[in-house]
Order: sequence, then C-alpha cells, then structure tokens
Amino acid sequence: MWGRFFIVLILALTPHAIVSVKLRDVEVIYQWKQLVYGFPTEADRLKAIADGNLVPENGTPIDVAPHQDSNKGSRVFTTIPRFTSGIPYTLALVSDSKESNGPVLQPYPDYSWHNSDGGDCDKITSVFRVAITECNQMFVLDTGVISMVQHCPPQLLVFDLNNDSLVHRYRFEPGTYIAVASLFIVPIVVVDDPPPKGLCRKLRVYIGDVTFHGLVIYDSELNTAWRAENKFMYPDPDHGTHLIAGEKFDLMDGMFGLATDRQQLFFHPLASVSEYSVPLSVINNRTNWLADVNSMTKSFRLVGNRTSQCAAQAMDSYNNLYCVIHNPIKLVRWNMNKPYSVKNEIEIPVDPELLQFVSGMKVFKTDGGKEELWMMSNRFQRIASGTIDFNEVNFRIVRRPLDDIQHGQLKQDLSQRLIFN
Repeated sequence: MWGRFFIVLILALTPHAIVSVKLRDVEVIYQWKQLVYGFPTEADRLKAIADGNLVPENGTPIDVAPHQDSNKGSRVFTTIPRFTSGIPYTLALVSDSKESNGPVLQPYPDYSWHNSDGGDCDKITSVFRVAITECNQMFVLDTGVISMVQHCPPQLLVFDLNNDSLVHRYRFEPGTYIAVASLFIVPIVVVDDPPPKGLCRKLRVYIGDVTFHGLVIYDSELNTAWRAENKFMYPDPDHGTHLIAGEKFDLMDGMFGLATDRQQLFFHPLASVSEYSVPLSVINNRTNWLADVNSMTKSFRLVGNRTSQCAAQAMDSYNNLYCVIHNPIKLVRWNMNKPYSVKNEIEIPVDPELLQFVSGMKVFKTDGGKEELWMMSNRFQRIASGTIDFNEVNFRIVRRPLDDIQHGQLKQDLSQRLIFN
C-alpha cells in the first residue's frame, strides 16, 4: 500500500520538484546593497565627491565577467554604465575588501583610464558589457555616452589580461552608428584561430545596437566594421511592459541578448518573447551589406517563442542556451539541437529572489575545463519604478556549475528519473 502511495505522490510532483533535489545550487559570490567604490588615494575620493563624480546610489552594475589565469589568478569584472552622473568609473574589478554595503570595487585597468565628464575620448567613457576570450583578452565596448549625450564615438578596446595593457583600439565610423540614437551594449566575440595552435589574430565581434535596432560586425583582419539591420531586431510593443517580482515597468529596448554556436548568431530584443537567428556566414560577408544594411532578409529566421521576456543570454559548449525569463522569474535553458519552444523550455531550479533582472550572463570555463554559468542580477524593476531600497541587497553576482545539465541530469522525462522495484 505504502509503495503504491509513494509512486502516486512522486508522479504528482512536477519534474522540476523532482530534479531539484539532485541538482547543483546557485551560489552567491558577491552581493551589494549599494555599490562601494575604491580609489587610489583618499584625495582622489574626496575630489570625486567634490566634483559630483561619486554618488553611490546612482550606480547600477550591469555585467559580470570572470577570468582565471596563472599570472593574475581569479578575477571578476563588472561594469557600471553612466546612465547619469556620479559614476567615478565604468569598468571595475571586484576586490576581496568588504564594507557594510558590499565588496569594494577597484577601477580597471586603473583610475586614470576613466573619463568622468566625456572630455577625453582616449579614455573609457561608459561601458555596458565586455567579453573575455580564450586568448586572455578582454573586449571592452565603450558607448561614448553619458546621461544620453554622445560625448565620444563608440569604441572597442582590447586589453591583454596577462599584463592589463591596451593592445588594440577601434573607433567606429559614423556609418555604423547614429550619434545619440545608437547605443552599443553587448559584444560577442568569435575567435577563428584560438590557442594553442592559433595566434588570436582572426576574430569577429558581434555588437547589438539596442536603441537604433541593428547589429554591427567588427572584423579584426580587415580592421573595419559594418552594419546589418532586420525587422526582427526591433522591439515588440506587445511586450514592452515588463513584470518582475510584482513590479511593472516599460522598456522598449531592441537588440539585447546575443549568443552563438559558431554557426548561427542567436539574438532577441528585450521587448520580445521571440528568439531569432542568422547564419554567421551571411553577416560575416561584408559585401552583403555595403549597398543596403537591410539586405539578406530571407537569411534571418524566427527560431521560436518562450513564455516571457528575458534579458541577457549565454550558450555553453553543448549548445544549451540559457536565459532568465521575467514572469515568473525562472532560469531556463533550451538545447538548440531541438526546437526552441515552450515544450522544450526546461527550468533550472533556483530561488527567484537571486535572479531579479539578470542583465549580464557568461558561460565561464574553469582551469579544470568545467563550465559555469555566471550572472549579474540588479533588480532593475525597482530602479525603473523608483522603489529601490538601499537597506536591502539589490545587486548580486551568482554562479552555477553546468556539469549536471551537460551530462543529462536535468530532464523533463520522469522515466529517466524514477526506478520502481
């Protein structure tokens, strides 16, 4: 009798409730009530306050990028775009030093690099996201925008993470963006000649223009960039209102989440529940776009739909695409070898409190070869609605190992999880 009752009870549970017992946890690595900025000297800090360049409550972290090597050890980078004034630096390392509001940030590569007023375009003005490659290089996408004003042309900066020196700079030509209207917020880098055999000289960077609704492709061999546009890059008015943890806000952002399996570029606007793709071979061919940025329309396709909007996304080496949907808050994954659909939308159990608006997401490969999912959550719904409380934890960097997912432990099919004797 009890055996039959136990089987009925198990079958009544959802698949997610069953697998959550055996799945890995999401670990909080860092958290803040309010961002804490470190300075080279106390005099630098006092000057920043006097000049209006240090207003801690104005800072919102957007991205996370972990890195590990034998020279520098383990480091975690974050970005603080200059939506407004009071941001002393826009690219930072998370230090081991802590204060009551959270870990202390330190400017990267150093404080002298950061342009607080937009007056020096050789410095770093405002960064939303970065990308770190297998070549030990960090690609920093600088918008050049402060408080909605285009102070400098957008630029791509490449830093050698072995010694934190600048190894390349590319300033985007006017034909690839519209001043004030464009905002370059996300770079995805594909290296065609990676180590150990390659020299890291052949790569492309795919860049989302979130407000002027386009894609920019930078080719390192040609040292030039071009623009592609398509109707799928536009926000959908039906999904411009976002509901996260019971709070609503309107944001009609376009190109937001990018990921690639080295064959296709997957992308979605923020204000959308659809995922789209285009072959890399199509967008990599500069001649396709010289006459018309709206060319090759038939090469773009709808991959499928999900249950809600999501922001940042990332793909692992097993073709699993990860995203955190907004309502209800769920970390989900799709294997892109299967149809992208609600049926194949598999939830990864996690406390939704930890994942309120995930604006940054990376798949990171450790020295041991295992992959981890790193996420930055920032409760943007409270920032947008003006309800943020700096007495609470608002910003989190979290991490989740992926080996259980990649090795087939996360499945919807109960027959793969239950054994009856």
